[in-house]
Amino acid sequence: MEITAKMVSELREQTGAGMMECKKALIEAGGDIEKARDLLRTKGKAGAEKRSGRAAADGVVAAALTDHGAALVELNCETDFVARNEEFLALARALTEAALHTQVNTPEELLQQNEALRHQFEDALAKLRENLVFRRFVRYEAGPDSVLATYVHTVSNKIGVIVELLGSPMREEHKALARNIAMHIAANKPEYLRREEVPADAVEREREVLAELTRNEGKPEAAIPKIVEGRLGKYFERVCLLEQPYVRDPSKKISQLLQEAGVEARRFVLFVVGQ
Repeated sequence: MEITAKMVSELREQTGAGMMECKKALIEAGGDIEKARDLLRTKGKAGAEKRSGRAAADGVVAAALTDHGAALVELNCETDFVARNEEFLALARALTEAALHTQVNTPEELLQQNEALRHQFEDALAKLRENLVFRRFVRYEAGPDSVLATYVHTVSNKIGVIVELLGSPMREEHKALARNIAMHIAANKPEYLRREEVPADAVEREREVLAELTRNEGKPEAAIPKIVEGRLGKYFERVCLLEQPYVRDPSKKISQLLQEAGVEARRFVLFVVGQ
């Protein structure tokens, strides 16, 4: 079968492979574009195996939100150039939409159960020619009292948040508050919701550091434990969402803001690319 320039061009547009690679694949496939595409995908996967040892330290976070739930995905690549590529961003969006509706818990399972999504991922590997890593995802299912919000930092797409409040999903002020708290989390990056969730060993390490700092300031040994306990408040303020001053009104802590609105914070997740 004659391999026409139009066929080569069509295959190149679909896969992003070079002209000669497309022509060779079409010859090998006897002019069947779908078979040629599969051949290039296979070669792309082989190339991906060679690239898999390279660090995928860049990438994006993508979020999706519906009345039934929310999802957050981190997709990694090697360079900021690819992180801004529309095909890469489209793949991140597709992964997030799939994460919204899945019952599996790992990226590997999600790709395994969705053939079209797996092919899209393989096509991106072949076309973009970088090591791509579907690193992680989180899905929150909405309950009758769930007020869900998502936020992705639109300048970089490298920081994303889901937050769930317990309130009325029908009240616009509750939804707006959830959105504002999601933005606060992206800015202040708390690690825990409340101080009771902080691991005891982490608190003890902080206590030891503060004790040594206080000792170096020349404070009396007998006074150090009381001073340290006071200074631990700043540590909890840094790592616990409910303890933090609200970024839009530092005179109020997040806990006070929620109490005034008549809602509670149930949980949140924060993704930062590479962390």
